[in-house]
Amino acid sequence: MKFTKLAVTLLCSMMLFCACTKSNDVVLKINGKEITKAQYYEDFNKIKDVQFKNAPKEIKKDDSYAVLSLKERYTNDLIARELLSQEFEKRKISATDEEIEAKKKQIIAQIGSEEQFKKILKENNISDERLKSDMANEVKIDKLVDSITKTKVTDNDVKKFYNQNKFQFEQPERVKLSQILISCNENEIKKNITEADKEAKLSSANIDEKVKEEIAKQENLAKEVQAKAAKNPANFAALAKEYSQDKNSAQNGGDIGFVTKGALGKELADVAFSQKVGVVSPLIKTPQGYYIIIVKDKAAKGYQPLSTVSADIKTFLTRQNKFQAFQKFLEGLKQNATIEYMDDSINPKNIKKQLDEALAEQIKAQEQKNNSEKKAK
Repeated sequence: MKFTKLAVTLLCSMMLFCACTKSNDVVLKINGKEITKAQYYEDFNKIKDVQFKNAPKEIKKDDSYAVLSLKERYTNDLIARELLSQEFEKRKISATDEEIEAKKKQIIAQIGSEEQFKKILKENNISDERLKSDMANEVKIDKLVDSITKTKVTDNDVKKFYNQNKFQFEQPERVKLSQILISCNENEIKKNITEADKEAKLSSANIDEKVKEEIAKQENLAKEVQAKAAKNPANFAALAKEYSQDKNSAQNGGDIGFVTKGALGKELADVAFSQKVGVVSPLIKTPQGYYIIIVKDKAAKGYQPLSTVSADIKTFLTRQNKFQAFQKFLEGLKQNATIEYMDDSINPKNIKKQLDEALAEQIKAQEQKNNSEKKAK
């Protein structure tokens, strides 16, 4: 089961905090806090350039549906971030260097790797100073959310969610497999022989002969390894490490864990789901080559027990409660805020009207195109 993360991310932070400027051309006031035209468009244009980098010129136009949609989101998010910033100050919520570094590591883990994280920073031209500021605000948001979330998740809440969403915890029949692969793909073998013949000395007949020799060699190796495994199944992992040409599973002694029928090719699935636990299979010929498998365990179709998923459910429900509390709190801030638009072009109500007009134009253009195509036929 996949669980939703609390919707406060690094990329949102990158988009929504504005840099300082000396311009006095105010376009927006949020509880008296002035946002200048230069401040607004400095960040908005950076985001637009990144998002529509490879888009057609029509999409990049200021009155295009895509750009108007971005402006609407950007304005609403900018207001939300400024209101949160004011709330941090009011509640005296701060972030230490240790907390900022921990938040950074957490986001890197979510993204997948530090390399990918740095790539995102580079693509969005995020400086170290800007990054620290964004991470600090993420920490402050976490603290604010914790302080406004009153509902605690109980064991009864977890049990109720499990019973009402049991379909999400259903698992098909599975088997735990270890495998050995002896590669024997005729096309791959022929390709390797041809590429190795850099001076093109081999004739087609020579190449075909060498392919047959290599196939015979691999078949003999597969028979030899299968015989060793069948004689001593306890030695299967050692044989996989020594002979298997599937490097990913070989380093784990051939272990590929629990798999469903759908995760295996028909040849493997037919054998894996019919043979007994602990028995080494005969050679299984597939397009990739010869497989030798051993079933370590079997699991019937059924539901994951509550005991194994309760921690995940509790985490999910806790995040859900926090998100709902945060959304309600933020909506309250917006309703009680004094927001003044000095520039109608960034007013979400006016943007919404433009979006409706742009969408109507798109629909009209598409209808005209469809009618023209029909007439042409």
